[in-house]
Amino acid sequence: MALVVPFMINLFVTTVFAKGFYGTEEARTIGLENAGQYLQEKFGGDYFPILSIWGVGLLAAGTSSTITGTYAGQFIMDGFLNWRLKKWMRAMITRSFAIVPTIVVALYFNASESALDVLNEWLNVLQSVQIPFSLIPLITLVSKEQVMGVFKIGLTTQVSDGRFQSGQIIISRT
Repeated sequence: MALVVPFMINLFVTTVFAKGFYGTEEARTIGLENAGQYLQEKFGGDYFPILSIWGVGLLAAGTSSTITGTYAGQFIMDGFLNWRLKKWMRAMITRSFAIVPTIVVALYFNASESALDVLNEWLNVLQSVQIPFSLIPLITLVSKEQVMGVFKIGLTTQVSDGRFQSGQIIISRT
């Protein structure tokens, strides 16, 4: 469920932008700095608070993905690395890995909003390259009984995950 919410928000945001801006001249100039204003001009009106909806959507997606990453870090530290720390210390360490780089980037690029757009584009490129390197081993390992034991995924899940993985890799490459 933790990944469903940001997925749905990102799906809706992408769909709205694709519907409104794909193939237009405006698409070349849309970035983090001005996306909300473009949405307001295209879809908003006097009585439709599109900027508020846009802000809440971004906040929800960011919060949900950060929390998911934090939990993953906590599980790795607790389960895989066998670090036995007090809960507050474990939470502080794992949340620092998410928050400190974000604060550093925000402070460094504070003066240049267009630089944040360029950084965002490079992060998207980096993620599209890295996704296959995480999906392929993940699906392979959870399909093996030697690794997962009784928690091994079944054939139906393997097939559906394989299709999802193939689709994700194809989408990442386009």
